[in-house]
Amino acid sequence: MYFKQIIFDVDDTLIDFADTENFALHSLFNAHQWELTDEIQRQYHAYNQGLWRQLENGTLTYQELSEMVFHNFLKDTFNIEVNGLAVMDEYRSYFSRAYKLLPGVEDTLRFAQKQNLELTILTNGETFMQRHRLELAGIKDYFDLIVTSEEAGYSKPDSRIFDYFFARTKFGPEDTVFFGDGLQSDILGAENYGFSSIWYNHRHRKNNMNLHPLFEVTTYPQFVKLLKNNFQK
Repeated sequence: MYFKQIIFDVDDTLIDFADTENFALHSLFNAHQWELTDEIQRQYHAYNQGLWRQLENGTLTYQELSEMVFHNFLKDTFNIEVNGLAVMDEYRSYFSRAYKLLPGVEDTLRFAQKQNLELTILTNGETFMQRHRLELAGIKDYFDLIVTSEEAGYSKPDSRIFDYFFARTKFGPEDTVFFGDGLQSDILGAENYGFSSIWYNHRHRKNNMNLHPLFEVTTYPQFVKLLKNNFQK
């Protein structure tokens, strides 16, 4: 089995999402002198993830999510009324400054590039912010194509974002494998569209969606081993 193209997710696949969220949230709350305990941060994370699941299910738009996150969370937590979009814009300005790579990312990209694999990105997020973070991290130039949900008008796992993506790349789904951490966005999206995926399960989550990635790895060296063996164990 051999693929010609790899699609990478960004957040928590290439760039450490937990580190990014921690930096952005502390920066935002410090700027406004809002209390941020470990428990409040856990509550925010759970609330935010729940809204992203709704986005991926198609029951919430990106605009609605942007308006709701901080408006609702700060109202429920501190009884504070804020302009949700304005606070989200501020949060994203901090978010765009954090770009810590997960262990092994750059070595893997360098190796995959030497194998003449087409390296691409498909990410749920804003175009400027994601491109900026990849540039700050020093890995943007590894990728031949970068597609965001903002640009496409749809979010993973919606099949229309894959239509948009494959209309812009030289290889089709049969020559492509998706490498990502998100079961509900990356792995489900690829499976529904009919092409292969590798689940990067570095957070050691359970596959509770009965999905069937081609492989599951927990480290980048495990992924490199698959690359060396032409995607055979």
